[in-house]
Amino acid sequence: MAQTRREKLRDATREEIMSTAWKQIGEVGASGLSLRGIAREMGMTAPGLYRYYKDRDALVTALLMDAFGSFTSALEAGRDSRKADDHAGRFSAMGKAYFQWGASNPQRYMLLFGTPIQGYMFAEELGPVAQRSFLVLQGVIGEAHAAGKIVGEVTAVRLPTKLKAQYETLSRMGMPYGPLVTHLALSVWSSIHGITSLYLYNYLNGFLGEQMETFVDAELAKISHMLGFE
Repeated sequence: MAQTRREKLRDATREEIMSTAWKQIGEVGASGLSLRGIAREMGMTAPGLYRYYKDRDALVTALLMDAFGSFTSALEAGRDSRKADDHAGRFSAMGKAYFQWGASNPQRYMLLFGTPIQGYMFAEELGPVAQRSFLVLQGVIGEAHAAGKIVGEVTAVRLPTKLKAQYETLSRMGMPYGPLVTHLALSVWSSIHGITSLYLYNYLNGFLGEQMETFVDAELAKISHMLGFE
């Protein structure tokens, strides 16, 4: 059913609020997010803005939903740029997409993974959206493992009893893979996240200059080798 003019205007205003919020985060950081400041820049009154978002936390939740959705779509696009049976290629393309999305969307990345906003409680509805991005990574590794494409020493890793029990608990809660795959996915995620974060906080740039993406490619190749991809 076609939207009414009023619905279109409301959606456009919501998009403008989101765009202005991202701009504000880029200028003063997520901790400085202010509905009054957004309203002032848009030429609205603060009460007028509250008709769209009841408070700051509601806006932060909407921003997180937007960022997680964009992030996950980028990971899926990277993965799907390679054929389903090209497990090593899907892994490398997805890992590169992770870095490139973070580098291209620093405000969104910092909101997802940076310093928490004081007083904000992670909204319940964000759980499935946040988990979906990890499931892309876990799925690439899980599918490769199921196809016998992850080989070598890594497949014989002995997990500490308590850690294995935690992974088994996650499986019972609906995580689609067993302890080994979950452990490998978390390990890989930690590595890619570390590289991306160090880049965004300008710790790697001085060392690598224009060779940053070459470094990312080399690290992904190293991780792929560690996983024993055939």
